Amino acid sequence: MIQRRISAPKIRRTAKPKKDQRLDEIHRLAAEIIHAQGYAATTLNDIGKAVGLTKAGLYHYLPSKERLLFGIMNYAMDRIQSDVIAPALAFSDPAERIRAIMASYAHLIIDDGQAITLIINEATGLTPAHQRKVAQRRRAFYEFVRETIQQLKDTGKYPVLDVTVSALSVFGVMMWLAHWYRPEGRLTRAQVVEEITELTVGRMLGVPQVAGRKGGKIHAASKR
Repeated sequence: MIQRRISAPKIRRTAKPKKDQRLDEIHRLAAEIIHAQGYAATTLNDIGKAVGLTKAGLYHYLPSKERLLFGIMNYAMDRIQSDVIAPALAFSDPAERIRAIMASYAHLIIDDGQAITLIINEATGLTPAHQRKVAQRRRAFYEFVRETIQQLKDTGKYPVLDVTVSALSVFGVMMWLAHWYRPEGRLTRAQVVEEITELTVGRMLGVPQVAGRKGGKIHAASKR
């Protein structure tokens, strides 16, 4: 059977200038604060104190609170492109690709779950133009996953149910991971990734695990 070609955003792998690295750090810390306090209750002074900058110093990187929120969401989508989509494109087989996607996405949520969660919970804090841009990037990722699931169904090898329902359900499980995961919990990070990957791919999509290809091991090359 001929596999349909999957399109995905092109990934540019260039070293970031120091200012951009600092901005990524600000976005990570700001996401943690907004996740804990809520966007409306968080001030730029709160962010400045957390990152060791005065309000004036913070303005050097971010001209407004809304621009900060938009930056966090773009940072999250950049990580999805570089850490999830790009590695998954190496797998032509949809079964291997979906397992790689879920393992990589689980690792990313464990690393930056607050930023990923804000894309869903705080999008109303953006201007309409910025909301559209973030929504377009989210949609591109969703379609990438949905098309992979469609390819699974098209093979006739796996008991995939409705493709759209399956894709939305998989994303629902992944988004809740950001809410309940705790590094001090009973399971190790690797065990959580393996459990989530098996739940979404093995149980929900009916794709059996290939010997020697556990979820975490697929992601080993890009694991931080």
